[in-house]
Formats: sequence, C-alpha cells, structure tokens
Amino acid sequence: MERVKSRSFAFLNEIRIKTGLNSVKKGTNKKKKMTSKKILIKRVSTPEDFFFGFLVAVSLVFVLLCFRSVAAIPVSLPQLTQSKGPNEMEKNIRKMAKGYPIEEMAPFIAGKNKKVAAFLVAIAKKESNWGVHSPKKQGKNCFNYWGYRGPENPTASGYSCFSSPRQAVNVVGKRINSLVSQKVDTPREMVMWKCGDACTRSGARGEAKWVRDVGFYYDKVL
Repeated sequence: MERVKSRSFAFLNEIRIKTGLNSVKKGTNKKKKMTSKKILIKRVSTPEDFFFGFLVAVSLVFVLLCFRSVAAIPVSLPQLTQSKGPNEMEKNIRKMAKGYPIEEMAPFIAGKNKKVAAFLVAIAKKESNWGVHSPKKQGKNCFNYWGYRGPENPTASGYSCFSSPRQAVNVVGKRINSLVSQKVDTPREMVMWKCGDACTRSGARGEAKWVRDVGFYYDKVL
C-alpha cells in the first residue's frame, strides 16, 4: 500500500509540475504577444500625426519670419527720428547775416511766413544793422533789433527788452504779421514802422531812403 501511495503522489507531482510549466509558458507567450502588439501600435503613423507635424513645421516657419521682421525694425527707427535740418530760407538768412548778432535768430525767423520773415530781416538791417546797434538794459542785450516799442520789460527809452531771441522774433513777428494782414505788405506801406501816424507817404527824403534800403533786403529774402 505504501508503494502505491508513493507512486500516486509522484504522479500527481509530475502533473502539477507540467501544468505549472505550461501555465508559465502560456503567460510568457501572452506577454510576448502583447508586447509585439504594443510595438506594432507604436510604429504605425496615422494621418492625424502627419497633419500635426505639418502644422508644427508651418508654425515654426511663421515664428521665424516674425522674429526676423521685428529684428529689422530698430534699423529703420533712426531714420524716422532724424531732424530735417535748416530749410532754404534759414540757409539764405544765415548766409546774408553771417557774423551779425541776428544770425542766431535765423531758425526762428525762417519759421515765419515769407513776407513776415523778409520784413524781420530787412527792418532789422535798417534799424540796428542786424543787432550791432541795439538797446540794452543793465548791460544786457535786449535782442530788440527792430526799434520795437512795447510793454515787454521796456528800457528807459521805451524800447522792449526781450528775454531771448525766440521771444523777440515771436513778438515782433506777430506785430508785422498783423500789419501784413491789413495790407501793409510792401516796403512802401511798411514805412509807417519808421514814423507811425506821422508818415506822409509822400516820398520825403528820409522816408524814401528807408523804403529803398528795406526793400533791397526784403527782396533778397523773398
């Protein structure tokens, strides 16, 4: 009996071992199949993947073009901020009045309309020799080269004393522009600058010379 039992146990053990090996082999085979399926799934490319890749490539090209465009902008900025420099009238005034005090007023005078600018230059030449002989206050230049009398910080003799060349040109230019708008727009008419209401405009000797001298430089500016 004992031999029969031992044989039975041995037979059962063999069956268990074989069954275990088969299950192990089956499990291994299943894993291999699943792995191969995964590999196959990973290797297959879909149309969606291709389209996505195309979009990425197009986006990169677009970003590169935008970057190059933005990088080129600073190169052109200095051209936009460059100053225009002196215009032809300013150059002409500087050339005529070179070395005279009025030369520094050239850019301000050139900013006025042609008739006003021409009278500013011509009257200043006649009244002060372009600033060589002009009123002063407490030893300081009044920048009044036209013999202008107004309320602006007047000197003891009644001439306006301006604080800067710009102020002088603006104040006197405004007065001349007012006269021009009233048809006082020729040297002959503008002789009233010399003598005011006392002018006879009849061609007296002093008035005629004033008109002639002012007219000479008036025409040179125009």
